[in-house]
Amino acid sequence: MIIYLSYIGTKHLSMNSLILGIRNKMEFSRFFTIYTSLPVKGNTTTSLVSFSPFVPTDKLMKRVRNFSTKVNANKLNDNEEFLFWFSGFTDGEGNFSIFLDKAYIRFRFKINLHIDDIQVLKTIQSKLNIGKIVIEENKNSCAFVVQSFSELKDVLCPIFNQFPLHTTKKLDFQDFYSAILIKANSNNGKLSDSDKEKILSIKDGMNLGRIVFKFETIGPQITINPNWLIGFIEAEGTFGIKTGSSLYFQIAQKTTSQESLNAITTFLIGLSNLDIPKDSEILPVNVTNVINIRTNVVSLVVSSVDALYYHILPWLDSSNMYTRKFVDFKLWKIALLLKVKGYYYLTEGKNLFLDISDVLNKRYSTNNNLVDINKAVACAENIYERFENISKIESPFNVKLFIPHVNNARMYRIANKSDKPRIVYLYTNEGLVEGSPFASYSLAHKTLGLKSSSNTCNRYIDTGRLYKDKYIFTSKPIDSASRIKVK
Repeated sequence: MIIYLSYIGTKHLSMNSLILGIRNKMEFSRFFTIYTSLPVKGNTTTSLVSFSPFVPTDKLMKRVRNFSTKVNANKLNDNEEFLFWFSGFTDGEGNFSIFLDKAYIRFRFKINLHIDDIQVLKTIQSKLNIGKIVIEENKNSCAFVVQSFSELKDVLCPIFNQFPLHTTKKLDFQDFYSAILIKANSNNGKLSDSDKEKILSIKDGMNLGRIVFKFETIGPQITINPNWLIGFIEAEGTFGIKTGSSLYFQIAQKTTSQESLNAITTFLIGLSNLDIPKDSEILPVNVTNVINIRTNVVSLVVSSVDALYYHILPWLDSSNMYTRKFVDFKLWKIALLLKVKGYYYLTEGKNLFLDISDVLNKRYSTNNNLVDINKAVACAENIYERFENISKIESPFNVKLFIPHVNNARMYRIANKSDKPRIVYLYTNEGLVEGSPFASYSLAHKTLGLKSSSNTCNRYIDTGRLYKDKYIFTSKPIDSASRIKVK
């Protein structure tokens, strides 16, 4: 296993490439650098071209390249893939704004991220060859900013005209673009008082000032491009583990973007694994809608282990990711493999799963749970190594038989069921909890004020891990010297 590290500036560290040479054991269908960049050589030459609302892809990419130096041209398909990704990422993280600078009207496009994600902004800047990177260290943030009118007019706007946005961010872009056109068609860029009033009126109805969220659609409904969705997932998606044992994949967005959420749901439901036999009990993808009334946020959730492994994972595995969410995805994937292959039901597999749960989505250098990014890297490396070792053991479940996970788990429990009652010893630093040992999991749960059907005992017993930073669950008595001290 090899992890390459490179310094950004003097303080911040990013992972440029992860996990090489363990394809068979970890079942990673492909490997690629988390952060890619386009090499640029020579002197920068800015060449503006004529402005039009729609630009054929080949001309658009020439236009993008004209803002840069002489570069090695990517294949057109690669450029299209990235631009769709960029559109999706913008739908989640981008911002179009118009503002007054003294007596002048300015236009700005901005993507603002945590400082640890600076590398993806450098990738965007390198690919598009426009804009600049701004760092605000006191706020632990960084931003990709485009304020040059010519870059906005001749590069950025044509990109979003050809690789469209799908959330309500599209409405902000349409207003932004209308204002750009007003200035572009003005007398040598000098706005009349009438034009200024029009632009300021447009500005007041954008972003937080928007009260109308309806799309004026003439053509067909939204069609989701896979690369757009990957970009959107990197902005608004979550690869998560709930209550220490349940895996889920989630995409969240405001209720005002319901049309795009419907289209995403259709796309996810349409993902199907053609290798699954027709007579298999593996079900297709089911997407659950969860609405937070307080925040007006809709979450699309896929939580079936079978759907995640057989349908969602193959698509995600074949996609390019550019942000640090790639690391979360790989850790989440390991947790999914532990669960679906049955390693989770072995002590070492369960411990690894719980360790992943502890660090997943908590890897920012400014997070109090981790001292710095170096610790996060070391933790990820340790997880990869442990999974590689566990993978050498024959998996308890054979996923090639396409048996639903719940059936595999039931059969495993029956096969490994003991005639002896499941005794639970419950300890704190002060010793045995009153009533311990308990003759069943349910009795231990009731003592802790949990439902008798809780999965807590099963999750923590014999793992040496503390529940609520206080309780230790064991199947055998232990002496005081063996107990983990609560800090």
